[in-house]
Amino acid sequence: MERSKNKKSLRETVFSTRNLVMMAALIAIQIILARFFSIQASETLRISFESIPVILAGLWLGPICGGIVAVVADILGTIIQGYGAWFPPLVLGPLSVGVLSGISAKYIFRSSMAETKDTWKVVLTVVLVGILNSFLFGLIGSTLYSILIMGNTTAFPALLGMNLVQRLATKPITIAVDTVVVTVVNRAVYKPVVSQILSRA
Repeated sequence: MERSKNKKSLRETVFSTRNLVMMAALIAIQIILARFFSIQASETLRISFESIPVILAGLWLGPICGGIVAVVADILGTIIQGYGAWFPPLVLGPLSVGVLSGISAKYIFRSSMAETKDTWKVVLTVVLVGILNSFLFGLIGSTLYSILIMGNTTAFPALLGMNLVQRLATKPITIAVDTVVVTVVNRAVYKPVVSQILSRA
């Protein structure tokens, strides 16, 4: 009985109609930013701001929804772009962004972080998930993609090092832009729009 109640609660909170609509909108924005407004700087480095809607999904809807937005957007984006087979290690970066943003908002700070006084919380969250995405999960995933899918014959440690150097030159700027945009959008949109949608039964 208790187990059935928990399943129902999860279904109602995560897969409610309003959540699904918001997730669909954020997935669409992520695909547009990732596939049509990004620059492929090298085989292992893409400059884009695709993390913004994934971070917002985590902040607004929680870690599960943030993770769903990241994974679904990555799979659909791969299909739309015609890359062929989906490469799971590449989604580890976006997945960490969505899940960790949600954990930060829902379980660590336990707030929508939409108030001016909460700006430091948003900044800290976006910077930390950006670093983990860019210099850990994304770094390893893109290096593996280059070797396993693109057929790069460079040794993994050497290619990882080159990839890291390239990221050090561009990713701090991307993280800074993500931080500013997420902070502004969260403060401007959460109270008048998102909170109203989420409060409706």
